[in-house]
Amino acid sequence: MINHQHRRTFLRGAVTLPVLTSLVRGAEQKQAPKRLVCAGTQLGWYKPDFFASNPEARLIQPFDAAGVGKKLTTISGLDHKGPTGNGHELVYTLYTGQVDRSISLDQFVAPTLGTETRYESLQLCAGEQRFNAPLSLNRSGIPLPPIIRPSVMYARVFGGDAADLQRQQYLLESGRSLLDEVSADAKRLKGRLSRDDQQKLDEYFSSVRDVEHKLARRRDWLDKPFAAPDPKFRLPDEENVAHSMMIQNEDLMWDLMALAIKNDSCRVFTLTIPLADGALILGDNLMSSGYHNLSHHGNRKNKVDALLQIERAHMAGAARFMKALNETRDVDGSNMLNNTTVLIGSAMADASKHRRVDFPLMVAGGGFRHQRHVSCGAEHTHRNEMACDLFVTVLQQLGFETQSFATSQSDLNGALL
Repeated sequence: MINHQHRRTFLRGAVTLPVLTSLVRGAEQKQAPKRLVCAGTQLGWYKPDFFASNPEARLIQPFDAAGVGKKLTTISGLDHKGPTGNGHELVYTLYTGQVDRSISLDQFVAPTLGTETRYESLQLCAGEQRFNAPLSLNRSGIPLPPIIRPSVMYARVFGGDAADLQRQQYLLESGRSLLDEVSADAKRLKGRLSRDDQQKLDEYFSSVRDVEHKLARRRDWLDKPFAAPDPKFRLPDEENVAHSMMIQNEDLMWDLMALAIKNDSCRVFTLTIPLADGALILGDNLMSSGYHNLSHHGNRKNKVDALLQIERAHMAGAARFMKALNETRDVDGSNMLNNTTVLIGSAMADASKHRRVDFPLMVAGGGFRHQRHVSCGAEHTHRNEMACDLFVTVLQQLGFETQSFATSQSDLNGALL
């Protein structure tokens, strides 16, 4: 049996005050910050119950139950139209457009949307990853390691004790000294290198500059107070990030992202729902089959039904996240969900066959003109084929003046704006 009291205790200390109207007079004249959350699974979604074109879609029901079903749109007919290969090997391309050495959508927006927050972006994963394919990649196409422990995410948002802060300061200053030394050595080498090696060195310098920027940012925020948790808060006695505990860890990550948005610690997030071979604990019970095995369902009803129990649990976390933001007033007088774009999908279009055609994609919140479902393709009103067409529209809604992203050929403005 799983003790759910730990989870309630965990989150009790993270409750923040709502925005109080008497303290934000003139809020309607203020501009609320834009935010982006990119979530994706490594084992796809069961599309017959993902797309809201099906009025009985079981994966949409958690959103309807949470009262946010009218603030989402599922989109069919889009993918990256790139090399297919083994589906598992390309799941990381969901938000990059399957371009070699490319940047993911979250990292494209983070330097702009995250300038005023403690963290420019946060990368999360629902427990440990057997298959290392995080969704967030920097401008050199290098995957960014995600946080896999809810306790670490909690510490990022609400801080640690004085000893932890002193250790962070020591590490930050030591890290800066090391970077200065390495950079000086590398610059002396450049004049003796071939053109190819100089290019590699330039890419290295670019990565070093990124690290230096993040170090400077963390130093700037080190002395600023965190949001204060309840003094009675106590972390769970044991934290388990094994595959069997995926749903429990994922629930915590969704809840902690909502709290981080409410106290404005961060405005850009990714959440990876990883591949898990073993059976998951759902509710209080260990399932009889492994998640990966169930994803290869072959359309057998018993396996599909079991798989949908897992996928509904994923969606229940997302729906609870959206509900929390929908019920929280933002500084512009609207609710936080209207200013937070949530993308959910997978570059594994059909895990049962490892197919990469017709991704399951959803956009929610963000102030879009939602219509439950949009069908794309040559035979539909919206003839778009590229998944990145959706991302162009997302970028424009977030305030970016751009007409393209990665492999886009157009946009979905006519459907969503």
